[in-house]
Amino acid sequence: MVAHTVEFMYTESIGLTDLTVLEVGTQVCQSDMTFGPSVRDMYVLHYVHSGYGTYSAGGQSERVGPGGLFLIVPDTVHAYGADPAQPWHYSWFGFTGTMASRLTALAGFAAPAPVRMTPPSHSVEPLFRNVMSLREEPAKELFLTALLYQIFGTLAIPDDAPPLRADVGHHVRNAVSFMNARYADPIGLDEIAGYVGLDTKYLCRLFQQRLSMSPYRYLTDIRMRKACRLLRKQLLGIAEIARSVGYQDPLLFSRMFKRTIGLSPTAYREKAKIESGSEQ
Repeated sequence: MVAHTVEFMYTESIGLTDLTVLEVGTQVCQSDMTFGPSVRDMYVLHYVHSGYGTYSAGGQSERVGPGGLFLIVPDTVHAYGADPAQPWHYSWFGFTGTMASRLTALAGFAAPAPVRMTPPSHSVEPLFRNVMSLREEPAKELFLTALLYQIFGTLAIPDDAPPLRADVGHHVRNAVSFMNARYADPIGLDEIAGYVGLDTKYLCRLFQQRLSMSPYRYLTDIRMRKACRLLRKQLLGIAEIARSVGYQDPLLFSRMFKRTIGLSPTAYREKAKIESGSEQ
């Protein structure tokens, strides 16, 4: 029988709303170890390092082994347990946030039983093994959030994606840096491609390969995240916020905000105001 060991840690909130890591851990299970049926109020992403087990949700059960991942979705009844002969060893991230649902979808998890494998070329195993090594870092919440973003980015790469040239990551990183610095200006695809010295079509292909989205979509996400932060501060009007994130037309900004976030800027501001009052 495999010895039972578990390590985990809870994290403190540092005000991140797009993606917030609440807990992480790693566990070597005994053969009779099961959890559930139960529900959680957060997402919990497990990666299986070795051994086997079964995950059940949405009326379906799937056997998961080395290299497999399974996702617990908030408020969804689930259960999981170790294989009696070869009990599993897994690590996990517990998280929430306004971008959590979209990130898990981009990473390839779909209902009713969100389970997937990762090809060796896009392995996330080393990233999960780093989880507990960050416990002593003074800014571990930031490191863990960055690590989880890296996991989602790796999982979003298509299984059949062709090998990328060595300079691909460099071009994408430069484009991302440019957008983060210039999101408040009326920049478009031509300006982004010109900055990194690439053809617009090739830059779009690199973004799809690396991030599973277009540069325009990435820029829109940056602008909407910045807009959310400004709306929560309750200091500027909608038109001022629109201009602050690169939109000269407040109506266009409001349409893009609702399409991306699911609420109008005014509704989002009111919701944030109510939530802020309830926390006091």
